[in-house]
Amino acid sequence: MIVFPTAWLVPAATAAWAVWTWAHEQSLERERERARITALYVNPFLSACEDLQSRIYKIVELEGLPKLRQRYPDGSYAEETLYLVVRFFGWLAAVGRYGPYTQDPVMIKHTAAIRRAFATSNDERAVGPFNFFPAEQKALGKMVMHSMEGEYGHEMDTISYYEFRDIIQSSYRMPESSAVTQTLETLQTARHAEEIDGWERLAEAQNHLVNLLNYLEKREGFSYFPAKRKKCRSTQQAESERLLRSAV
Repeated sequence: MIVFPTAWLVPAATAAWAVWTWAHEQSLERERERARITALYVNPFLSACEDLQSRIYKIVELEGLPKLRQRYPDGSYAEETLYLVVRFFGWLAAVGRYGPYTQDPVMIKHTAAIRRAFATSNDERAVGPFNFFPAEQKALGKMVMHSMEGEYGHEMDTISYYEFRDIIQSSYRMPESSAVTQTLETLQTARHAEEIDGWERLAEAQNHLVNLLNYLEKREGFSYFPAKRKKCRSTQQAESERLLRSAV
């Protein structure tokens, strides 16, 4: 009978157990870090995206302006809507720098499309309301972001809407921005969506926001919205419907 030496089995098993334990602990640490990053950046970014796309859809497709005017007779719904846009810019910069999707090509594609929707001006889409060029998008986003100490240490957050409203209503703190002024004016004076100068930018941005939310929520495994999101009509669709109505 052949007898095999077994003295090496114990240290080999011990080494294998140590390697497995180390790998398991590293995996748990990566999961904890991923959860921390998600709580700090991804969740508030998703919330900002959802709030903005929802407000745009209600204004453009559900004739939300009369309802907002009834709810906010002082016209502050315009400042609140602007706040949702600016808050999105702030969290977009944060998640693009610190979040887990900094090099995700699909994330980059969708967010670039949203930025372009707000930044583009041409012969068909004149400079005006909701037309925030890239440098102004970043500047306005920084304006609403601040840092604080929280559960995860140093955390970022946005100032509240009420703090933002105080800034907008202050003559010496109001940003020197034609886009901001024109955006507030068109929201306060328009009677319905088609009278909003720049509604095309809003509709285009909302479409890309829905695409972005659908992608990120599929990756994260949860949704802020229980039903299927709807998209705003394109400029071509809206114009066709307008011509049909006028022909009747």
